[in-house]
Amino acid sequence: MNNGYTRRKETSKRLTICVFLFIPLFLLVYIAGYPVLMMLLYSFTNWKGTLSAFQFVGIDNFVRIFTSKEYSVVFTTAIFYFCAGIIQQLLSLLFAEILSRPVLGGRVFRGFIFFPFIMNGVAVALIFRMFFTPAGSFDALLQATGHMPWIRLWITNRDTVNFVLAFIFIWKNLGYSFLIYLGVLQSVSHEYYEAATIDGANVWMQFKAITFPSIKPMIGLMGTLTIINSIGVYDIPYVLTKGNNGTHTFVTLLTVTAFKNNRFGQACAMAILILAMAMIAMLLKSLFFKEECDVY
Repeated sequence: MNNGYTRRKETSKRLTICVFLFIPLFLLVYIAGYPVLMMLLYSFTNWKGTLSAFQFVGIDNFVRIFTSKEYSVVFTTAIFYFCAGIIQQLLSLLFAEILSRPVLGGRVFRGFIFFPFIMNGVAVALIFRMFFTPAGSFDALLQATGHMPWIRLWITNRDTVNFVLAFIFIWKNLGYSFLIYLGVLQSVSHEYYEAATIDGANVWMQFKAITFPSIKPMIGLMGTLTIINSIGVYDIPYVLTKGNNGTHTFVTLLTVTAFKNNRFGQACAMAILILAMAMIAMLLKSLFFKEECDVY
C-alpha cells in the first residue's frame, strides 16, 4: 500500500510539472516558432501582405536576392560592417587591456568609451549628420589643419558613404564590447601576471600566454555577435541615407521591400536568410570553441 501511495505521489508530481511546463512551452512555440514557420512558408510565395490569394514561386525569392543588383548590394554593405566589427573588437580589446591595469584617469576614460553605446541610435545618426554635412564640423577641421583637398560630400558620395557609416558603427558600439572584455580581463587573477613578470615575460608574452587563453571563449562569442550585428544594422543607415547610394543593409532593404513595395514574400525570404546566417555564425562558434562552450 505504501508503494502504491508513493507511485501515485510520483505520478501526481510529474503531471504537475508537465502542466506547468505546457503553458510556457506552448507560448514559446506559438510566439516564436509559429511565426518563423509561417515566414518560411511565405518566403516561397509572392504574398503581398494582404488577405488576397498568393501563389507559390518556389525558390525565386531567394534566387533574386543573390542575383538581382537591387538585393546583392546588401552583401557589400555587410562586408563593410563586418570589417568595422572586427576593428571594433580589436580596439575594444586593446582599450580593455590598457584600462584593466591601474592607469591615471582610468575611470574617466572608461566612461568616455562606454558613453556612446548608451546613446540612442537615431540621436547618434543625427549628430553625425551635422558633423559630416557640407561645411560642417569635419570639413571645418580639415580646413583648419590644411587638408582642404580632402573635403567632399561624405554622406552623399557613393565612394565614401559606407566608410563613414562604418566609422559611426564602430564609434557607437565600441563601448559594449569594451565593457565585456574589461569584465573578463578583470576576472583573471593578477597572481598570474605577477609570476610572469618575475619570470621576465613582457606585456606581449603575458597577453599571449595568460590573457588570450583566458578570454578566448568570450572572443568567440563576440565574434559571433559581430557577424550578427553586421547583418542587422538598421538605425544609422536608415536615418542618414535612407539606403540611398548603395547603403542598404539587409534590414533596411527588408523593410522597404515589405512596407513600401508590398512584396512581403520577398521580405520573408530575406528574413529567413538573415536567420540562417545567424544560425551558421552560432554553429561556427560552437565548432571552433567547443571545449570553451562546454565549460561555460
